[in-house]
Amino acid sequence: MKTGIFICHCGHNIKHTIDVKKLSQYFKKYPGVTVAEDYPFVCSEPGQDMIRDNIEKKGLDRVLIASCTPSLHGELFKDLLKKSDLNPFLLRRVSIREHCSWVGDDLDINTEKARRLILAGLYSAAHYVPLEEKIVDVTKTALIVGGGVSGLSAAAFLSKMGMQVYLVEKEAELGGHTRALKDIWPAGRDGKDIINEMVNELTGRSNVEIFTSTTISAFEGFFGNYEVTLNTPEGEKKLTAGGVIVAVGFAPFDPVVKPELNYGKDERIITTLEFEKMADNLQLPENPRIAILHCVGSRDEQIGKPYCSRVCCINALRVGDAIKEKYKDSYIESFYMDVRAHPRGGEEFFEDTQEKGVLFTRSNIAEIIPGSKGILVRGEDTLFNEFFEREFDLVVLSIGMSPPVDSKLIATLFKITLDKDKFFLEAHIKLRPFDTAVKGIFIAGSCSGPKDVEESINHGRASAVKLYGFLNLGYAFVDPFISVVDPKRCSGCRMCEQACVAKAIKYDEIKRIVHVEEAACMGCGLCNSTCPSSAITLKGYADMIIDDEISALTEAI
Repeated sequence: MKTGIFICHCGHNIKHTIDVKKLSQYFKKYPGVTVAEDYPFVCSEPGQDMIRDNIEKKGLDRVLIASCTPSLHGELFKDLLKKSDLNPFLLRRVSIREHCSWVGDDLDINTEKARRLILAGLYSAAHYVPLEEKIVDVTKTALIVGGGVSGLSAAAFLSKMGMQVYLVEKEAELGGHTRALKDIWPAGRDGKDIINEMVNELTGRSNVEIFTSTTISAFEGFFGNYEVTLNTPEGEKKLTAGGVIVAVGFAPFDPVVKPELNYGKDERIITTLEFEKMADNLQLPENPRIAILHCVGSRDEQIGKPYCSRVCCINALRVGDAIKEKYKDSYIESFYMDVRAHPRGGEEFFEDTQEKGVLFTRSNIAEIIPGSKGILVRGEDTLFNEFFEREFDLVVLSIGMSPPVDSKLIATLFKITLDKDKFFLEAHIKLRPFDTAVKGIFIAGSCSGPKDVEESINHGRASAVKLYGFLNLGYAFVDPFISVVDPKRCSGCRMCEQACVAKAIKYDEIKRIVHVEEAACMGCGLCNSTCPSSAITLKGYADMIIDDEISALTEAI
């Protein structure tokens, strides 16, 4: 065995708290190690050239890279081994940045821990065997769940690229909440016009099938060949999709959750969404007094909404601006915690609104009390540390975005994950912001977190581009880390079948044993740990690998 160990400085991230020279000198003398080098940036072009040259000139059959977390640059290093005619699954990554450098400042302790981690990786790599990715045929069709602006923009891109698109919307009409908006900032366009343009573009294409008033009752299969059952007004319909984009939008926060606001008990207390619908029909006096409350249902840990909804401040500014346009002598006071005028141009809009006469008070609102003459707003001015009571003719609550009502149901159906706020969780917030943990299933729009209309449209297009890249070739590679059943040891107890979240394990009624559908297997290892007969193993993993890693980590302790 000829192993090459390459230790990254990561600039000063690793080198500052780990003696990388000492590590490379130590492993140069270690049995089975042909080369041990440290380099400023192993992921850089010169760093890759160094690894490639050592593989070719010294005939390396294992490569160990001690650097950042394995999830970062994983594909880059695997491609490097492929181009060097070395099986990419003979690569071992060891995280010494996140596990050592970033958790302590003691040079000696960090260096010793890094040595043990690299040694554990070296011991386990000795058991690696060449594995091959499996090629599976994929259906060049896309299922888009949700007919808001994100789903429509994703459908428009994919259909334009010639792919068959199935668009599913549970409501009777497409457009979501955008359809109700009359003045979308900053474009100033009516939401209905935007939606109608997008819908007209889709309805004119033969490769788009739209299902409204439709829900998904069953979802099975694997990437490239998902079997979907729809409940349509005409009855049950089955179809096959290569991949899925989940774009189910958000749910407006319901202020009833905060009883101190008395929402729903007086028609003079409304939300920003309701203001959009009834702005032209509001019955107000000649010089009305209007209160606007920011961050209702956002940045509030007491009700489990600690996040910022991003659109509340702009919506509050739009309400103030709209009322000032209609009632120039009106008194408008906005009660805010902090003004976060997102997106670009928001700060200028904030300043313009102030110049028009809208007053902004940094405050915490305690309660809203409806009265016969007006609405009483009580709170604390947090700049002057003073309590106040003011009477208004109308109170507008700038409500935030909540997760979709059926997010848990959808997450269970598609086997995808929710974050702590119950929005759908992306695979990686920076590297894979459109992917989920399940291959071929993507998320788009505000179902993954609060976004405005423009962001949602762009997010939908980006997810569509990712899905198109997966399906366009008509085939895809599947990682070889899948479960394998030993038929001689399998007792047919079917415990693994119950444990499998991917539904990749099937029971053979004739042979009375189970087998694994390789394309559907996610490689999670649940079946492996569940099997009482030890009849299931995971390719690329073995008990002896774990045993040897533990031996290396506990050496001389």
